[in-house]
Amino acid sequence: MTIFSRRRYLQGACAAALLANCTQTLAQVKSSAKTPAWQLGLGEDPERLLQETLSDPAVKAAMQAWSPHFLTAWLNSFDHKTGDLSFWRTWHQQQRLSQWFDQGYGLQIVTWEDDRQLPTGDYHVSRQYLADLEEIATYVRQANPHQRPTYWTLATEFSYWRLPADTYNAATKSFYQALMANVLKARQVIRRQLPQAWVALSWGGWIVTFDDPKQRRGRSMIPPFGSTLAQMDGIAFQAMRPFLTGEHNPQLNQPDLGNPGQILQCCQVFSQYHSSLMVSHYEPSIKEKHPHGGRADIVTHDFLLMMQPEWLQAVRRLGLDKFAIMHYG
Repeated sequence: MTIFSRRRYLQGACAAALLANCTQTLAQVKSSAKTPAWQLGLGEDPERLLQETLSDPAVKAAMQAWSPHFLTAWLNSFDHKTGDLSFWRTWHQQQRLSQWFDQGYGLQIVTWEDDRQLPTGDYHVSRQYLADLEEIATYVRQANPHQRPTYWTLATEFSYWRLPADTYNAATKSFYQALMANVLKARQVIRRQLPQAWVALSWGGWIVTFDDPKQRRGRSMIPPFGSTLAQMDGIAFQAMRPFLTGEHNPQLNQPDLGNPGQILQCCQVFSQYHSSLMVSHYEPSIKEKHPHGGRADIVTHDFLLMMQPEWLQAVRRLGLDKFAIMHYG
């Protein structure tokens, strides 16, 4: 499998961004006035992204080409007891959040828990999780007097956290019930500070690509979450497939569905539960440390497919209008 340099990746990202920008403009011209505009997000660390925009011409070009509406930051837990708030506190103290909002950006907050050893997820069902979210929401409220949009995508990839993974059964039921109760409390905590915030659970997008009704795995895991999903502001899901559409996937021993196909399937499934959908983090395996390596061709290939009018119309009709690109090189 080919591994691309960071510059090669950025070149591919810029090409895809320019294509997306042109096609999006045409799509918006043709769409009705009632159709909400696409909201595009970029990055995983706003401070790093904006600094590199100033220091690296390739990043600046990618930033200008994508022209994001919001920046993305993460709340991670590695010890399963607390979230890493260190950089959030620094951003607050140094007024970085205020600067970003003043520049016109919205903000996405993704919450995640270290899943290198399973089972995991204790942080996301704890009171500490709620306290950490309240602290961040307070910082955001103070920094955002003009109420620019904020998107909170919670517990991303949570279906993988218990054993058996991607399954709702007697062994996992109590955890997922506790998680559902806590994310509803999390929404209340966030909305007390930010009444206009968009708050959603964030699924691993792979969950829709298989089904085992007898074991309540895959798509059959989703219905027990229906009531909770309906009480949130929308549904989010990630897309991180490391293969081109139709490329042989050795793990599955078959052609891969690809990110565009998975996103469309997510929209088809999750639109049955909510009318507002978001791709919480799109990252087609570009980190150098990822076992599949970085591949600029996937980004370009994916956006060539996702900018086709048929694909755009299908996902928009199903409620997708927010898309966050996790890495940019």
